[in-house]
Amino acid sequence: MAENYTEEEDKLISWFKENYINMIIGVAVGVGLVLGYNYQQDNTLNNQYEISLKYERALAGYQEKEYTSILSLSEELSKTDPENIYTSLSNLYTAKIYHDKKEYDNALKSLNHIANNSKSNEILNIAKLRSARILIYLKRYDEAKDTILSIENYITQVIPTELLGDIEYYSNNLKEAKKIYQLSLKNEMTPNKRKIIENKINSIN
Repeated sequence: MAENYTEEEDKLISWFKENYINMIIGVAVGVGLVLGYNYQQDNTLNNQYEISLKYERALAGYQEKEYTSILSLSEELSKTDPENIYTSLSNLYTAKIYHDKKEYDNALKSLNHIANNSKSNEILNIAKLRSARILIYLKRYDEAKDTILSIENYITQVIPTELLGDIEYYSNNLKEAKKIYQLSLKNEMTPNKRKIIENKINSIN
């Protein structure tokens, strides 16, 4: 049968003849990208697994009061993988180590790294609360207040509101402190925590 193409078909065939090599290359690149993506995913999972093992070993050392490993891991991950969940977790432990050694600036540095990089709201809030406690201890009340106010839905949580009350109390704003403590009592809390806050309210004349 004679090959009889319309003009449009002829153009398509001509384009195909001229570009089939590029098409083959394109397909090959596409396949390579898929394989590369799968490789990247596998590589990411393997990397995360290796980090988790390092973290578990470092945590075991921490529980035995051997702090070198968790400090080293925190420093390493903060540079190489700042958004990793294990980076945030190791920085929480690092901050506690520095806090207990009264190296408060270093503790705040570890906690600020979490605040600037963590994707977990739970860990983020823990870091902010711990930062606020240190800042209150250092009498850096304005910074502490800003940190607490940056916590999402802070007004519906007992610890942030209690700390806000503490800030006002230590700033000698007793009327405002009492008001915030009373607001804090509206949130869910343990009986022991409720007693503590009630005692703070009763201590204010």
